[in-house]
Amino acid sequence: MSPLRRTLRYLRPHRGGFAVALVFVGLQAVLEAARPWPLKVVVDRVLGSEPLGSSWLDTIEKPRLLLLAALAVVLIQVTLSAIALLQSTLTVGIGQRMVSALRADLLTHLYGQSLGFFGRRPRTDLAYRVTFDTFAAQSLAMNGMLPMLSAGVLLAVMGLVMLRMNVVLAAIFFAVAPLLFLTMRLISGRIARIATEMSEDESRLLEETQRDFEAIHIVKAFTAEASEWAQVMRASRRALASAFRLYFVQTGYAGAVSVLLALGTAGVLYAGGLLGLAGQVTAGDLFVFVSYLAALYSPVDSVSKALGVVQESSAGARRVFEVLDSEPDVRDARRARRLGTVAGAIRFDAVSFAYPGQGDSLALDGVDFQAEPGSLVALVGPSGAGKSTLVSLIPRFFDPSGGRVLLDDTDLRRIQLQSLRSQIGFVPQAPLLFPLSLSDNIRYGRPGTSDEDVRRAAEVAGVADFAERLPEGFDTLIGSNGQVLSQGEAQRVTIARALLRDPRILLLDEPTSALDAETEAAVVAGIEQARAGRTTLVIAHRLTTVRRADQILVLDAGRLVERGRFDTLRKAGGLFSRLHRHALFEAEA
Repeated sequence: MSPLRRTLRYLRPHRGGFAVALVFVGLQAVLEAARPWPLKVVVDRVLGSEPLGSSWLDTIEKPRLLLLAALAVVLIQVTLSAIALLQSTLTVGIGQRMVSALRADLLTHLYGQSLGFFGRRPRTDLAYRVTFDTFAAQSLAMNGMLPMLSAGVLLAVMGLVMLRMNVVLAAIFFAVAPLLFLTMRLISGRIARIATEMSEDESRLLEETQRDFEAIHIVKAFTAEASEWAQVMRASRRALASAFRLYFVQTGYAGAVSVLLALGTAGVLYAGGLLGLAGQVTAGDLFVFVSYLAALYSPVDSVSKALGVVQESSAGARRVFEVLDSEPDVRDARRARRLGTVAGAIRFDAVSFAYPGQGDSLALDGVDFQAEPGSLVALVGPSGAGKSTLVSLIPRFFDPSGGRVLLDDTDLRRIQLQSLRSQIGFVPQAPLLFPLSLSDNIRYGRPGTSDEDVRRAAEVAGVADFAERLPEGFDTLIGSNGQVLSQGEAQRVTIARALLRDPRILLLDEPTSALDAETEAAVVAGIEQARAGRTTLVIAHRLTTVRRADQILVLDAGRLVERGRFDTLRKAGGLFSRLHRHALFEAEA
């Protein structure tokens, strides 16, 4: 199905309003066609003596007829302006609601995608599609299709009037139509291709610029301003070049249309003059034809511009529907069930996993283990061993390529995603916060939670110690990603956020790595208190955490190579012992 047809599906809920807009289109066409007729009356009847073909008008005295003609000019214009205002208000409202509906569908679809999807696509490009490409719904329907319908109706009304007045002049008038539409067909495809290139180039420019600003401290630290400037400017030149090509083609298109209209006008003027000399048309008739020729540019220009809008917007719509047509890697099974009471037993059964696009390279290979309810499991191993990958399978950020992950003996793929994730509290390695108040960041996973509960979680995570020193306490806006907080303070906020959710499963990705020893001791004690009765998996580099674990899983190159308790593994002489001996765990202060 074409992007235009798919976009028009978003117009269906607004059929009534669009029908009213079409009525306005018809009224506008009739009034536009009536515009030159008061002047025809003045030229033929008031200044001349030609009969108007109306017994009523022919009997009116010339001064009075002149006044009526003047009033008609004003009345037609006032009515046209009022209809244009009403139509614009109606169509803009419909267009914005279409954009909102398309944007809502796109966001819903994106939120349903797995982390693998976002890893494969530039996030700035996705933001561009949500923010800008969704306007294709409004542009296609209200800035493309409706103007073409309006222009078509106006041309049809003017054509019928001209055919009744003089067939020869009407035939000349419409002789340019095939040439106009041939020009449109030849150039519109090129406009569509260039418009698509422009959208892609602008998206890449936005991505380059945003990336630089997000990493500005690294750019400055490595004195890379010049190279980054050059890279952004290269992207800028590509985007500007695409925009120039589009402007050049569209301008050439408009010029070709203008030349064709000039040829038609010259033909009508010449033939009309000869017919006037022969007495077959009046001066007023010729004035009407010339006025229609002058007015012809507007609807044809509207069609040419609307066609360009349709082609350009189709490119944006195509980018939106490309995302909407992508199937989620992780989704609810057909008969997925909600969780009831959760004990928290987690079992990996011969689990293997390969990231999309990595071929046969396995991030996890045949991992088997069980975490008992309420136990603390520490994951250790060198960088790239697969620890974060293992943790990401529990909330189903990804699904295993082979084997099963089970919660209380139920395959996670048979559990509703929302129900599963509502039982999990997650603390990432890098603290991720929102530009909200401190309290709203903590209650992010449980909106509507009381201030008392927020403060209780904050106390356990050690947030209360610094919160009262902030200008507005817990109501302080902490900026994008917690800019007003230190790294350790931001990490404590993420821990409080996870604890407030009161989950049955805690997933902690090196939660104390950014904390000093004193703060770490307080947070570890709080986590120890909060995890009572909860299954906790923690990626750990600190001996403090590893020693407390009920079970230590040692990973290497995606394989589970050792398991056991601290003292047993330390004496076993395996990888854990070597890591410990080479001080790859940070010692307690």
